[in-house]
Amino acid sequence: MDEPSRLPAVRMESAPDLPGAAIGEEVADHLRAELGTVRLGYRPSDPVVSRLDLLAEICDRDTFGAVIRWLSSGRRQSRATRRAYADDVRHWAGFAAELGRAPFCLGSLSRADVTAWRLVQESRGASGRSMARRLSSLSSLHDQAARQGWPGLVNPVDAQDHRPRIDRQDTSSATPVLEVAEVQAMAAAAGSVLEALVVLLLYTLAGRVSEMCALDLDARVIRPGRVSLDLTRKGGKQRILPLPAAVAGLLEVHAAGRASGPLLANPAGSRVDRFAVDRILTRLGRRAGVLAGRDVTPHVMRASRITHMIDAGEPLAEIQAFADHADPSTTIGYFTRRKAAERNARLVDATNDLFTDITDRWTAPECPPR
Repeated sequence: MDEPSRLPAVRMESAPDLPGAAIGEEVADHLRAELGTVRLGYRPSDPVVSRLDLLAEICDRDTFGAVIRWLSSGRRQSRATRRAYADDVRHWAGFAAELGRAPFCLGSLSRADVTAWRLVQESRGASGRSMARRLSSLSSLHDQAARQGWPGLVNPVDAQDHRPRIDRQDTSSATPVLEVAEVQAMAAAAGSVLEALVVLLLYTLAGRVSEMCALDLDARVIRPGRVSLDLTRKGGKQRILPLPAAVAGLLEVHAAGRASGPLLANPAGSRVDRFAVDRILTRLGRRAGVLAGRDVTPHVMRASRITHMIDAGEPLAEIQAFADHADPSTTIGYFTRRKAAERNARLVDATNDLFTDITDRWTAPECPPR
């Protein structure tokens, strides 16, 4: 189950009206599993609903069919990607509902509406990357529907007017990076095998949290002298990644003789989701005293590993392949930010000798009166 819904939702009296002629029962079951569930609220007592059912409820029939075809595209094979895009559709349906246009229908949002949406998002402090992703989803959905013959459909997203500029050298909003000693402190602060395994897996494999949480024990590939993991990375890319001996040994202790079920399991044997992983890392970060005032997130571990490979002088092409960055500019962004931080520190520290004794004027003990 993924993050709580931020949208109001009406509970259905009956099953949604799925277009059975277009989607067979087996395909519908597969999509339901792929899209997963979401909690309608933040309390454990709040209802958990299938994303597929929610999409059927908030979209009109034709739009629902277009959304399903869009999510089923071969360009969107990753389960995590499909869920993120489904949530983007829910976001836009919620915005349309605020404008009095429910159920959501392709073509119901104009370019003026999207301009208003962007201004609202800016006023709420939304990040440029978050806005860009939602705009990309809305644009892609309209483009595919138009290609497949939706009559008179106009894409409401204007690439020039709506998409925010993303500064790839922005160090103020970039994911913070732990130094090597801080990662070691995080591992040392672990109070259980699960906590230690979360740190080591995410860091060692530069893993995305959705990839790690989706793994089952049968994803282990065991050969003499080496244990690897067969995992699905972003974009549906299949990878077999070897584990260092320390991580493989820790995983064996965590499995405790289990041969099946989730790779990351809580003491009750249930799968650990990304929110539980987030809580574990936040807890360990506070115990270890790292990133004071900020939470350690799963992406902090991934960004730290990528940055440490840059520090070690690994070729950028190899780092890109290991991290599975589809766009090399993403990898280059890590390199640029790291070098910018080092350069700025060096240039600022160069002024330190000019003011060596300035602090002593206010911190040195006063001379006793004569």
